[in-house]
Amino acid sequence: MTAADPACQYEINAPDVVSEDFTGQIVILNLANGHYFGLAGIASAIWTLILAGHTPRSVFGSIQAKRPELVEPSMEFVARIVELNLVRAREANAGDASSAIDEAWLGDGPQIQVYDDLAELIFADPIHDVDEQEGWPAPPQQR
Repeated sequence: MTAADPACQYEINAPDVVSEDFTGQIVILNLANGHYFGLAGIASAIWTLILAGHTPRSVFGSIQAKRPELVEPSMEFVARIVELNLVRAREANAGDASSAIDEAWLGDGPQIQVYDDLAELIFADPIHDVDEQEGWPAPPQQR
C-alpha cells in the first residue's frame, strides 16, 4: 500500500476524478479507468475534511481524541485513496484549513468499495471514439 504523507494537504485528482455527495453518501468516479467507489463508515467524513484542506495528521488527531480504535483503519483508508490516485498532493501554498475539527466520528471504521463492473461502459466515449474511415459506431483501433 502506498504511504500517504500525514503532514501533506491533498486535493481531488481532477480532471480524472470526480465525486458527489448524495446526502452523506459519497460516490467517486475515476474517469481515466471507469472505476467508481462508494465510501462507508467514517470514510465520507475523512474524504470531506481532506478535500477541505485538512491534513491527514489533523484528521487522525481528531479521531484519536474520540475514537482511538479507528485511527489505524483511517490511516489505511487515506493510504488507499492515495494509492488509487483519487487524491494528489496540493501545492505547498494552497491554503490551510487549520480550524479545529469538530466531528463526532460516529459509525463504523472507514471503508471504500471499488466497483469496476461498469468500467467499459463508463470508459467508452462514443462521441470521440470514432474511426475516421469507418465512422461511428466502429471504435478506432487501439492506440
